[in-house]
Order: sequence, then C-alpha cells, then structure tokens
Amino acid sequence: MRKVTLFALTAILSMNAAQAQSFKWDSAKGTTLRVLLNQHPWTTAMQPYFPEFEKLTGIRLVTETYPEAQFRQKVLVELSTGGQNLDAFMMSPGQEGQLYARSGWVEDLDNYVKNKAITAGNWGYSDFYPSVLNSTRYAGVMTGVPIQTETTMLFYRKDLFQKHGVAVPKTLKQLEAAAKALNGKDGVVGIALRGRGSAATSQFAPYMYAYGSQWLKDGQANFTDPKFVQAMTYYTNLLRNYGPQAAVTMSWPEVTNLFSQGKAAMFTDASLFRSIVDDPKSSSVAGKVGFAAMPGNKPTVTTWTLAISKGSRNKQAAWLFTQWATNRENQLRVLLKDVPAVRRSVWNDPAFKRQDSSPEWTQAHLGQLNRATPLWNPPVSQVGEVRDALGQAIVGILQGGNATDLLKRAEQATNNIISKEK
Repeated sequence: MRKVTLFALTAILSMNAAQAQSFKWDSAKGTTLRVLLNQHPWTTAMQPYFPEFEKLTGIRLVTETYPEAQFRQKVLVELSTGGQNLDAFMMSPGQEGQLYARSGWVEDLDNYVKNKAITAGNWGYSDFYPSVLNSTRYAGVMTGVPIQTETTMLFYRKDLFQKHGVAVPKTLKQLEAAAKALNGKDGVVGIALRGRGSAATSQFAPYMYAYGSQWLKDGQANFTDPKFVQAMTYYTNLLRNYGPQAAVTMSWPEVTNLFSQGKAAMFTDASLFRSIVDDPKSSSVAGKVGFAAMPGNKPTVTTWTLAISKGSRNKQAAWLFTQWATNRENQLRVLLKDVPAVRRSVWNDPAFKRQDSSPEWTQAHLGQLNRATPLWNPPVSQVGEVRDALGQAIVGILQGGNATDLLKRAEQATNNIISKEK
C-alpha cells in the first residue's frame, strides 16, 4: 500500500512538473503590459518579484501604483473611455464589480480559466476558496481572479474579558451583553463600530444578515423590511448605548485607533486590522488582543482581484500575468508578509505554520471563509451613491432620528438610483 501511495505521489509531482515545463510562458514575448495597482499591502509584497515574471515570459511589465481614491478614479476613467491602453488592474468586486460587468468593461475570466490552451495545467484553480471566487461574480461575469481576502471578525481585549468574567460572545445577544458589562470599566467603552455615514454600511452588513435580511428584494431596496430595521436599530443602539460619543465621525482608522489606545473593549471589522491593533509599534494593547468569529455567524468576505480590461490589446499577456501573480508560490510569498491569501494550500504550508504568530486569528479568519457572504455592499452599479444614501440614515439614527422614517427615505433614494441603471 505504501509503495502504491509513493508511486502515485511521484506520478502526480512528475505530471505537475511536466505541465509547468510544457506551458508556453513566453507565448507573448516582446509585449509591453501596462498594469494599474492600488497602494495596498499585496502590491508592496509582490513588487520585488515582478522582474521574475519579466524573465519568465519576456514581457515588459509597466506598473503604475496610486493611493486608493486616485487609483479607483483613474481606472474608472480609463475603462469608461475604452480601456485600450489599460491591460490589467486591481479591482475590488464588491465596490466596482456590478458596474464594470454590466458595462462590459472587463473580460469574463471564466472563459480563460476553462481554456486549457492558455491556462497552465498546474495553476490549480480548485485551490482557491469557493466563497472568495464567488465574490468576483457579478451579472454572470467572473470579473477577476482573487489575490487577497478578508472577513469580518470580533477583536476583543482578552485581559478585560478575563478580569470581569465576560465570555467571548458568539451571538448578537451575547455581544450586546458583553458591551453592556464592560462599558465604563477600566476607562473603556463597551464597543466601537463604524458610524460615519457610508463607511458604516459595509460593517453593518453582517448584522443585517444575522437578522435574516438583505440589501435588495426583487431588484429594489429592502431597507424598510422589518428585519432590516431591527438590525439597524440593534447596530445603532450598540453605538448609542455602549460606544464612543463621537461615533458619527468614526470609520476604520478612528475605530482601530480607539481600540489601540486601550479605550474600547472590542470592535467588529475587517480581519486585516490585526496588523494595526496587535502590533507593538502602533498599539498599546498589543499582546492583549483576542480574535473570534463574527457574532451572529453571518460574516462577509471581501477581496481584491486582478482583472483584465475588455479593451486591452494584450489580453494574452494580461492573463499570463494574472496566472503568475496568483500561483501558489506567490500566494505563499504574500501570506508570509501578512497579506491573507486566497489559496487553501498555502495556509497549511510548513513555512507559514512556523511563522504564524497568531493561530487564534488564523482559526477565526479561515473558519469563516466557507460560510461568508460576498455581498458586503449592495449589489448595484452605483454603489457609492447607495452607500451615501444609507449612510445618511445611519448618521441620522445615531443622532436620535426615527429609524423607520430615515430608512424609508434611504430606500426611496436608492430605488431612484436603481431605476436609472435599467
């Protein structure tokens, strides 16, 4: 039996090596490929290895990196004017996926993945987390290949929870009880959450799903659904009763800063913020931070991808870059630099296991990926406008306004936006 197993393993490894050698990485040799990148940890981690791609393929890589707001605007302008000078680019599907897919501005990468003639046999598409792949699909189009991911989770002060005998919450009822129990103890607020308008919408999503509601129903805004109203009332009451006084001014920088200063018992937000709140260089509570699955059991998953412009004249070269940048070796490289990877295999790699300084965080993050929903934003083309409309309601409710009335107004505004998309 052992001989058979060893033979089979050897055969598989030999086959993978043969596939890698037979694939024509130099099929677009001489091409100049222009790639737009967001100023992001993934970009920082990968840039030192770009010369390897050029050596492997004979493609000249021209990259441009911009801060996020400028990056998004530049990509939008180029795509909306034909995108002929843009080949590949980073994209956040939850933000732009619906608009870019419905506008026909991006290639459907399903067609590339399924084409064995242009896809390396050892690339390993099945190695990607299915939920992360699903987060790229809008209007029936696979808008990109994932390069990194994050989930919503609970960050909490282990020392305070232990000192005051508070259990780590698993349900929303327990979350509120913990916030109430710790509010005012040792100079902390019970909980910190985003409250600044549109920035709060994405982090409200797990609460909405936990109450059994959704962004849209039958293509229309669902904000007056009783379950949606209950979820919003719960979220805003947490902040009003147990959160900081300036909640309406707080997005993720303010939330993580408050927690890092030791002034909040817990917060829920994107898993990537471990790098801020548990780093001794930026946090006074480093070493005291606990990580747990999102209470309510309805986390969301967010991803950045590499996409290919529909107008590109160099699609073959762009696909080669996309495959190379997302292969197992490069996914392990970025993971070792604290960029959450999208391939299952690299999380089990011995190199990562040796380096993993926070198994608790790893377990909380990975344990949620299979059940996380990708719709952290309303699935509409004009996401920014809808986030603004709902964000105004959130601010109004936090300031004492009637939740039902404000959400009805936001629903009407959103439906007007949606009607213009049809």
